[in-house]
Amino acid sequence: MSALLELAQRKLDAKAPKAPMPRGRIMDAAALLQQEIKPVKHVVPGWIPEGLLILAAAPKVGKSTLILQVANCKAAGLTFWGYDVPPGKVLMIDLETNERRLRRKLEAAGATALEPGRLLYATDWPRGNLGVDKIAQTLDADPEIELVVIDTLQRFRDVGSGRQNAYAADYDALAPLQQLCRERSGLAIVVVHHKRKAASDDPIDSINGSAAIAGAADSIWIMGRKGGEYTLHIQARDWERDEDEFRIERDGGQWRLIDGPRYSPNEAEVLKLLDLGQGLTPTALGEALGISKQAAHARLSRMLRAGLVRCAQGVWYVSP
Repeated sequence: MSALLELAQRKLDAKAPKAPMPRGRIMDAAALLQQEIKPVKHVVPGWIPEGLLILAAAPKVGKSTLILQVANCKAAGLTFWGYDVPPGKVLMIDLETNERRLRRKLEAAGATALEPGRLLYATDWPRGNLGVDKIAQTLDADPEIELVVIDTLQRFRDVGSGRQNAYAADYDALAPLQQLCRERSGLAIVVVHHKRKAASDDPIDSINGSAAIAGAADSIWIMGRKGGEYTLHIQARDWERDEDEFRIERDGGQWRLIDGPRYSPNEAEVLKLLDLGQGLTPTALGEALGISKQAAHARLSRMLRAGLVRCAQGVWYVSP
């Protein structure tokens, strides 16, 4: 009897409609190299490109103060650490404060003359995917929002059942936010997070949680403290310097940059070639660097925003 049942089940399985194959697009890399790729948009020029950014620091160091300073500069169109910031709307999801403390922090950050509707805030928000969905709905309703701040990750993410391993849980907490940035050009989401208590030689290893937190981020800011000195370590996929560290100090309710941005090795090489050639086209620069014309033009565009180079009639020069 069991053999007859198995035979009948196989016949039913054969007639059942097959699940559709997953969709996928196969494209030609040669064609991609010929396309004109839009440069990465910086929500805060020189410092915060579009995408997901993790800001990590130990408790009470001043990470919330720093990101509130950034938010105020973006909302009001002020200067942040040497760069003029084009004004744009900001959504602050501050889950570790109340309105009284938030007002005090806003006043300390210099946000005393904001235009209505420029800096929006919430002190209560759904967790996890429901929270991501609400952010998406808010962006749909107000497309002028360019910067979203979530303070902190621990208060925003799902509580979890404990069945997932740490890496999967951390990645699932951040991947939807990164996807949100990928779907909306020009959007940056900053997630405030904590560092481990244990010291680490590698700043990335100091981030609390698994390696998935750093892996899911497009940019990483890590605030450090040694005695009375503070540092800001930065790594980013779409940042010309790739990795650097700056000294910062607290001045009242704001953070001030002590060490200005240094030339990266890539920038120094471009400046040297432009100086020796007394100006070069992107094609000539690409040949000298061993990269494509498009990659050379993208590098020059980033350096133009930083004020390092200038362009006249298609030829690029070192800024005076």
